[in-house]
Amino acid sequence: MLPSIEQRLAVELAAKPVQVAAAVALLDEGATVPFIARYRKEVTGGLDDIQLRLLEERLRYLRELEDRRTAIIASIEEQGKMTPVLLDAITHAEDKTRLEDLYLPYKPKRRTKAQIAVEAGLLPLADALLVDPMLNPDTEAANYLKPAFTTDNGDNPGVADVKAALDGARQILMERFAEDATLLQALREYLNDHGIVESKVVAGKEEAGEKFADYFDYSETLGTIPSHRALALFRGRREEMLTVTLRLDSEEEKQNGMRH
Repeated sequence: MLPSIEQRLAVELAAKPVQVAAAVALLDEGATVPFIARYRKEVTGGLDDIQLRLLEERLRYLRELEDRRTAIIASIEEQGKMTPVLLDAITHAEDKTRLEDLYLPYKPKRRTKAQIAVEAGLLPLADALLVDPMLNPDTEAANYLKPAFTTDNGDNPGVADVKAALDGARQILMERFAEDATLLQALREYLNDHGIVESKVVAGKEEAGEKFADYFDYSETLGTIPSHRALALFRGRREEMLTVTLRLDSEEEKQNGMRH
């Protein structure tokens, strides 16, 4: 199990658990941060305004995290799909992003293209092509053609031809990859380290978009963009003054190589 909320807050604030417990009690009673910082220093052991504001923000986040954790565990258990390994991963998820990644495969959703493809019997095709890249996709797919049919979930178009079979197998694999929590975390970290955000002024909008002049020809690594710059970029794009693109740093190397 993760440490309690108060223990986690104490570590984050470099404070004693008793100080955190006192501050949490005061906040729960309706006291504001300025009031606690000014009039309740003796109760909180001298926590200052900055520490208390961080505590209030993180307390709200961690409580929401625990509520969501409880709801997710209950949902998966109701589906009869909980395993010891999954429960351990959910129990030790330290933030909302990781928690939601783990829940993705079990989150109730509309009937997807991948589910329709599985109904049509294309799961073995998807697995085979993934495991053995030496297989001829067209040859394998030809074994899975099937006329349209009806299921308890609705009509299924079946598998009309090789293209439809391969499209269905692709949908199955896409959904599988998109719901792989470990892969998602690795990709998110890679993008944070290697992503480049670029913006250009929309042609003819130089004068109208003058307030975004700093971003007319702008580039910065994703992991270093502060929130105020990100908001400015989004606003410029929303107002159709800027075009904003995200690429990998390796793509620039490829482009340079092509030029040379």
